[in-house]
Amino acid sequence: MKSVLSVPVIFILIFLASCSGGSNDLNRSGLKGKVKATNEFQCDATYVNEQWVADVECADGYRVVEYDADGNYIQSYSMAECGDTTSLSTTKRENGEVVEELYYTRMNMTPKHSKMVLISRTVMDRVSADQVNFEVWQNEQLRYEGATYYDSKGRINKQVQVVNNREVIVHHVYEKNLLVEMWQEELDGSRSATQLYEYRDFDEQGNWTLRLVYPGDEKITPEMAITRLVEYY
Repeated sequence: MKSVLSVPVIFILIFLASCSGGSNDLNRSGLKGKVKATNEFQCDATYVNEQWVADVECADGYRVVEYDADGNYIQSYSMAECGDTTSLSTTKRENGEVVEELYYTRMNMTPKHSKMVLISRTVMDRVSADQVNFEVWQNEQLRYEGATYYDSKGRINKQVQVVNNREVIVHHVYEKNLLVEMWQEELDGSRSATQLYEYRDFDEQGNWTLRLVYPGDEKITPEMAITRLVEYY
C-alpha cells in the first residue's frame, strides 16, 4: 500500500499568511461557491483513451482543508485510511488576520499508543498590503524565515525563504485564477524544482476535481494525479 506523498519544504506555506480585506481565502484559492471543505487524494496517473486520468492506485490517506462560512481558512489535516489524523495545521487569528499557524503530527509512543505532537509554529507579521514576513520555529529554535508577497488579487505571487543562510524564491504562476506553475529561483538566478499543473475535470460549481502534476518544464508524463471532492455549506 502507498503512503501519502510528502510535500517539498518549499511548497508547504501555501495556506500561510492569508490577506485580510475585500477577498477571502476561498477566492484566493480559486474556489467558487460556499465551500466548507476540500478532500484531496493523491493517485498514480495512467494514460487511457489518449488522455491522462487518475489511476485506481492511490495513496492510503488523504488531505482535508476546511473553511468557515465566511470563506476563510480554518485548518488542514491528513487522514490515514483507518481514519486517524496523521498531521494537522491550524491557525490563530487577530482581528481577522492570521498571525500564527501551528503544525502537529502523530508520533508513535509505544506500538499501541500514539499522540499528536506540536512540531513547528509559524509566526507571521504583515508589513504592508502585499507582504507578510514569517518565522518558522521548532522547539523554540528558529528553523527558517522569509517573506510572502501577494498579487493584486491577494494570491501568493512569490515567497522568499532563507534556510541555513541559503535564500531561495518560490514563484507562483496563475491562469484564469488557477495555479498552473510553481518553480524555485536559486541565489544565482537559476531555475529548479519546477512543477506544472493541468486541470481536467470540474464540478457543477466550476471547481476542479482532477489535477495533473508534471515535474519539469514540459507537460510530458505527470508524476501524480490529484482527485478532489468539494463539500459545500
